[in-house]
Amino acid sequence: MCEFLTSLAGDFAHILENGDDHNVLINVGQDPNKQSFKAHSVVLRARSPYFKTALSNDWIRKEGNMSVFNKPNIDPYIFSLLLRFMYTGLIPMDQQKGEDLIKLLVASDELLLNELQEHIQEYLLKNRSNWLQQNFALVHKTVFQLESSKELQEFCLIKICEDPQSIFKAKDFTSLEEETLISLLNRSDLEMEEVVIWDHLLEWGIENSNLTIDINKWSDNDFNALRETLEHIIPTIRFFQMRSSEFYNKVRPFKKILPKDLYEDLKRYHFQTGMQLKPEYLLTPRYKGIKSTIIEKPHSALIAHWIDGGDNTSLSSYSGELQYEFKLLVRGSRDGFSAATFHNRCDKQGPTVTLFKVNNSKHVIGGYNPLSWGSTDSWRYTRDSFIFQFNIDYKKKMVAKLGRVIPECSQYAINDSQYHGPCFGDGDLWINDDFNLAGSCSCNKESYEQSVGDMFHRESWDSWNGKNGSFAVEDYEVFQVIKLRLSDQSHNSIYDY
Repeated sequence: MCEFLTSLAGDFAHILENGDDHNVLINVGQDPNKQSFKAHSVVLRARSPYFKTALSNDWIRKEGNMSVFNKPNIDPYIFSLLLRFMYTGLIPMDQQKGEDLIKLLVASDELLLNELQEHIQEYLLKNRSNWLQQNFALVHKTVFQLESSKELQEFCLIKICEDPQSIFKAKDFTSLEEETLISLLNRSDLEMEEVVIWDHLLEWGIENSNLTIDINKWSDNDFNALRETLEHIIPTIRFFQMRSSEFYNKVRPFKKILPKDLYEDLKRYHFQTGMQLKPEYLLTPRYKGIKSTIIEKPHSALIAHWIDGGDNTSLSSYSGELQYEFKLLVRGSRDGFSAATFHNRCDKQGPTVTLFKVNNSKHVIGGYNPLSWGSTDSWRYTRDSFIFQFNIDYKKKMVAKLGRVIPECSQYAINDSQYHGPCFGDGDLWINDDFNLAGSCSCNKESYEQSVGDMFHRESWDSWNGKNGSFAVEDYEVFQVIKLRLSDQSHNSIYDY
């Protein structure tokens, strides 16, 4: 079949621009930026479900042979691009400013141009990711109002967790709406020092209160203005996660903007050993993340969710409120891949999470041992262990899978052999000595509800192997899992003030 799409697009562009049989007049924008466009109802109906409905009901009025339609909420330039797209299927994306692409996204959503909306999202993620981060306030405000912009919403959530500093340092950070900022600061998975978050909050508050930076020149009215601006945001700050010296140097100068009861309680907490905060001032500590070269922070939050018994496998909707510290014990590329190295570094360390980057793949598999490795050459009983698998290819949306131990197989949950690496189940995730060698690792469904191998395409699995589901690892990491407690907060300074 011969295709002449370029010629076809050119012909339809000519019809749009030079046709003499237009029967629709669309008034777009508002004064002084207002413009009228002529079009053909047959094209609009065919290309846009929105216009198919609009041109067949009471939304329009007739002026002679023309149907007149008003769209005051779309910018004329943006509508000109959309109209050309409906006629030709073409939009020069690389010639558009980032702000105009966001406007295009919103307008294409309204006109139900689903194909175009998906293409704009893909283009922004692939070609304008830096711009998205630098203009986070605009992007966040826009995409979370669009039900169909799930990929950009996921991008925003992941970037918040991966690199919160880039959000706070975005050029439009101070233009974030209060509701958005509160939502951001309420997250427990922001891996930032609390004192840094406080500094950025002050930056936002000072800018939105129209105050000068030099607080030495502030009057009581200035402090009152800042207090009113930050009244609903201050409760999101984990002051108890600051060092006492940070609290003294960074928060004390602004004590006038804090509720008096809160400030007095924080002062006792930081500078009187053993004092605890009142329950109403306790928040979930910020999530500490995981220092891994294999997985990202969203994966670690999901693992924490699983440790606490959750079963969500969506990386874009994890809560991030389950608080653990993941302390690296061993990394294969740094320390070696032998069973002896694993046991020397990981025995008697309590609960651990093990991660394996499967060789020549986009897959990570692993397991959680709620007990302690110990080279006991025995089966270990537990109902709390699990194995898991991640597809870490972003384009495949980072699929996750979880397999918990089958209750009646709990006596075979962990195999603690001194001659093997970490082994889960009776073959579910079995690691031999020198497990970076081909065929030294295997996974077959036996003692756990899900296999960490059956997510893989059979062709890919066979190409790694082996046989019988065997594979080698490119790298591996084991992390000690430590539950965070508020009582771990250290009080290292005492000031009289």
